[in-house]
Amino acid sequence: MPGNAQQIKDLRKQITHHDRLYYVDAKPQISDRQYDRLIQQLAELETKKPHLVTADSPTQRVGGEPIPGFETVAHSRPMYSIDNTYDHNELRAWHERVVKGLSDQPIEYIVEPKIDGVAVSLRYQAGLLVQAVTRGDGQRGDDITANVRTIRSVPLSLSATTSHQPSAVLEVRGEIFMTNEEFERINTLRRDDGEETYANPRNFTAGTLKQLDPKIAAQRRLHFLAHGRGQLEPDHYATQSELLVAMRQLGIPTNEHTKSCTGIDKVIETITSFETQRRELGYGVDGMVVKVDRYNLQDKLGFTSKAPRWCIAYKYAAEQAVTRLTSVDWQVGKTGKLTPRATMDPVFLAGTTVSHATLHNADEIERKDIRLGDTVVIEKAGEIIPQVVLVVKDQRPKNTRKITPPELCPSCAKPVVSEEGEVAHRCVNPECPAQFREKMIWFAGRDQMDIEGLGEKVIHQLADAGLLNNFGNIYQLKDHTGQIVTLERMGTTKVDNLINAIEASKSRGLQRVLAGLGIRHVGGRASQILSENFGNIDNLTAATKDQISEFEVNSEKSGIGPEIAKSLYQFLHSDAGQRVIEELKGAQVNLTVLKQSPSSAKASNLPFNGKTIVLTGTLENYDRKALSQKLESLGAKITSSVSSNTDLVVAGAGPGRKLDKARTLGIETWDETRLIAALGKQSITWQRGQSAKHRYSG
Repeated sequence: MPGNAQQIKDLRKQITHHDRLYYVDAKPQISDRQYDRLIQQLAELETKKPHLVTADSPTQRVGGEPIPGFETVAHSRPMYSIDNTYDHNELRAWHERVVKGLSDQPIEYIVEPKIDGVAVSLRYQAGLLVQAVTRGDGQRGDDITANVRTIRSVPLSLSATTSHQPSAVLEVRGEIFMTNEEFERINTLRRDDGEETYANPRNFTAGTLKQLDPKIAAQRRLHFLAHGRGQLEPDHYATQSELLVAMRQLGIPTNEHTKSCTGIDKVIETITSFETQRRELGYGVDGMVVKVDRYNLQDKLGFTSKAPRWCIAYKYAAEQAVTRLTSVDWQVGKTGKLTPRATMDPVFLAGTTVSHATLHNADEIERKDIRLGDTVVIEKAGEIIPQVVLVVKDQRPKNTRKITPPELCPSCAKPVVSEEGEVAHRCVNPECPAQFREKMIWFAGRDQMDIEGLGEKVIHQLADAGLLNNFGNIYQLKDHTGQIVTLERMGTTKVDNLINAIEASKSRGLQRVLAGLGIRHVGGRASQILSENFGNIDNLTAATKDQISEFEVNSEKSGIGPEIAKSLYQFLHSDAGQRVIEELKGAQVNLTVLKQSPSSAKASNLPFNGKTIVLTGTLENYDRKALSQKLESLGAKITSSVSSNTDLVVAGAGPGRKLDKARTLGIETWDETRLIAALGKQSITWQRGQSAKHRYSG
């Protein structure tokens, strides 16, 4: 008994020691296999002696039972946003304001890499991790303790030393992130399984931290690095430098590339020299954060309403490369929208070889005057999505050709149209093969019918094999398992799981079906309103266009508006639409409304409720369809064209004419920075004409 207790204690000490060597000191002494063996030995001993298991045991990182939801909690001290700049002159101007505010005192700065991760606050009491909270709106965030406990670089208990003892209360602010290697590993696995891949490590990290099942977070190798403090009791640190040294002594990992600098010239020199070095780190760094080192001077400078005056983020410009545009192909989406994609001479850019880039739309091609054969400058938006920035006109050869949208769909050879007021060109053939495959991918997605295992690759495999030619075919796949199992990477277990997931999708209800059919303008929010009002597909099909557009709810006029109503009505009364409905009915898919959830009844209180929003251009941090669903879930109505009824236009890169029209009409416009800030808040005060000056540090 005492022997087992001592063994457990010794093993915990060994594991904690190796965690520190790996994550804090970057000097691992054992292999991953040896480390896993130590964990296994400890787990076996604790299984025999469960009364000896403690909350800070390394075995408790594996993830417990799923949690019902995330509790929103208040930060003890606000987690402010940070002003940012891309310009050395602006950085010097900020320095001059700091000098003036401190009465010309000599200033020591500390310069830290700005990790492209998710900002969190870790709270330790008596040396034990008791809570982890997301940044949220800066005042309140979500309690994600269960997921953060699975991250090996986050110490569950702090290590006291002769020179540093844990404070009674120590709140550590920092970034949780995913390495590029881990991101590629997971995306490769998902790609091999025919599942959708993730856009970038930051978004994937944020999604992982919001998983309700901690076991999922435990499977994804996230990392943590500290860069600041929240509440400290007692607080006896005079500088940021001292605090970071103390954190490392206590076992909290900090960034080894943090530098102390005297004066702004040294700051700029450090920022400049690190720009190339950051490419070799293996994780995303998009800038450097500059802070006044002494805390008493930080207190003297204080804060604006949004950001500290003693801190600024210098953002690196996106890396660019020059290449030659050789061809353009037009890809067909689920609504028939044609998107131009450039093929170029391969060029190395931001860590990868790039041969394709988005051209956004025909208006953007015309605005930039991009031609076949041009020498072009490309960059990666958010260092993820390659895009053509400009044409090198003085290198234009005489034989360049203008790029024009095709008159016939590249997939089905049916006419392509451009509707008035729209940038996009579309194939309007409802039976277009390319549209159908994209619709299948959308239909099976997590936020629609949630058919696990029916990802993009599998859909293409099944369609190529002649097994997937319409929506009803999905529910007939159970009759073809013998053929499916012969396809590449489709073993018996995988096929069984796929069939079970398809059967489960039958019970999703009318809202998810409507949202999944890829009907133009009909997203999650509109589908919810329609399903709750009409109850079933037959009532909806029998309704007139005006009845779909406007109806009464609790004696008040409500509805979804004429544009969505027109699109839905046309679909329901088209031959293709009626055929789809009959196919789903034949497969016994539930086409009635499910019992209303309490949250849907509170839609009128949601922050974007009743606002008509147009999204345009390429967004760096959001997938367009996922963002549309998110805004609709917050009460918004998403439309594709700008009019006097539009409340807000959110513009990414290459916005085309929609942004110009919005400005002409005096409609409020947001960039992506403003959107990120707004979506991070629990409540939003809608004020026309506000400008986006700040970006959250997380």
